[in-house]
Amino acid sequence: MNKYTLATLAAIMLPASVWAADAPSSTASKAVMAMKSASSHAESLTPVENLALGTALLLANERDAFEMQQVFRLALYLRPLRRLYDPNPALVRTGEDPNVEKVYMDRIKNTLKPELIARIDAMNLTWKDMEKYLEKHGALFGVDWRKTPTFALLEYAVNDYHEQIAPPNTIAAKDKPAYFIADSVKSISGKNPGDGKKLFEGVCSACHGMDGQGRFPPIVMKSYLSLHSDHEHFEIVKGGPPQKPGAPVVMPTFEDKLSKDQIWSIVKYLRTWEKVWADPKNVRRGEAETKAAGVKFYSTPELLGIWKAKNPNVVILDLQSDIAYRIMGHIPDSKHIRPEEFDGKMKTLPKDKEIIVIDMFGSQGLAPAATLARAGYKTSYLSDGMMDWHIARGYQTDY
Repeated sequence: MNKYTLATLAAIMLPASVWAADAPSSTASKAVMAMKSASSHAESLTPVENLALGTALLLANERDAFEMQQVFRLALYLRPLRRLYDPNPALVRTGEDPNVEKVYMDRIKNTLKPELIARIDAMNLTWKDMEKYLEKHGALFGVDWRKTPTFALLEYAVNDYHEQIAPPNTIAAKDKPAYFIADSVKSISGKNPGDGKKLFEGVCSACHGMDGQGRFPPIVMKSYLSLHSDHEHFEIVKGGPPQKPGAPVVMPTFEDKLSKDQIWSIVKYLRTWEKVWADPKNVRRGEAETKAAGVKFYSTPELLGIWKAKNPNVVILDLQSDIAYRIMGHIPDSKHIRPEEFDGKMKTLPKDKEIIVIDMFGSQGLAPAATLARAGYKTSYLSDGMMDWHIARGYQTDY
């Protein structure tokens, strides 16, 4: 059985196509279309289905045809399409770009390049091919491909690409650390309203924070939620992400500690944070304190202008983890310091230059930026992180 292997992504949202004449024009209508059952599916595939299935089959049958950088990018670019077709009613779709389907199909095609696109075209894929792929793919919790075949296809394709990103040698479940859960928490069934929040606070908050905005990672942030489906979150909580031996922080597995109902209630609670961020009065943890320390906040287009100017008095400081730096990518010519090394290497940074701090989701770098400012550094911060730079806007990115 396949299972999710993404450690910390992470991850966006988006919609409809000018590729198909009869394509719905809104995110909501795409989600409704995704609920079309297998029994009502036409023999021919939609452009999205053809591209997603073709990339998945190419990966399965011709892995050597892909460079690792292509795998990284496809693993990310399939995610907004998955969100677009996700029938989950808890997703907050207000403000989502109505042109995203075309944007991400274009990015996928540009990543594949003409040779691989030609191979997909030569497959002449039909519904029978898609049905065969869905039937044979290992099931993921809560995904019913017969009810939502397009969404299931995208969910499985994302899974397949992220299996290729996992380190070759990972910590086995039996070797992961023990994790104590109080009996009073274990007694929460996960079947009642409010159980998810109680279980999260009793089980997950030690690492992720009571508000879910901790560094391991900030799993309630809008940018993070947009990259992950509830089904993927379930698999991550159940089995833990794949981590290399020697990782400084290791997430336990919870398959043997929590029931499916308990895990699913936690996952559904995480999704409620989309409504929290829909209210502009709600701000992320540490933002007010960081601004009070004198840190200037840049929008992503503002930083693009600064980067293009190549000002020698500016240092773009990337504080992503190694895996994020490698998978999410980084701004060309940026300086990378691992989060766990920041305290020890802070003094190596120049005080006569502007330090612009960058993280993955627009949250983990707030505290380091404030620390720099209080230590006398001229400090700024990219407000929306590499998620916005790379995934949302498609600015130039190195890997």
